[in-house]
Amino acid sequence: MTAAAQVAPDVDRAGARRALLDLLDRHTIAGRVIPCLTGPLAGWTSDDEAEQALAARLCPACPAVGPCGEYGAAFPLEFGVYSAKTYTERRPRSGRPRKTTETTEEREAS
Repeated sequence: MTAAAQVAPDVDRAGARRALLDLLDRHTIAGRVIPCLTGPLAGWTSDDEAEQALAARLCPACPAVGPCGEYGAAFPLEFGVYSAKTYTERRPRSGRPRKTTETTEEREAS
């Protein structure tokens, strides 16, 4: 079973969350450190962006960072830090997409 299938088998948020929590439990039982379960818990769900940023810096060492990111991407409005991304970094942006501009080097390479 792929990580995506373990985390988000369908668009059912509750089912996908349960699958992610079960995966985190399996890692914990196997003796692996899950920062969001052992670290300062407030950071992952704090309203304070600095606390979220601190929590996000602990995520890359987590063995479940991939499936966690898939969950966060599938449910961007779910509040909290997922896979080293704060809520602000994950949430959909309103308005028009930013224009991208070519750098001088990109124009010269074309």
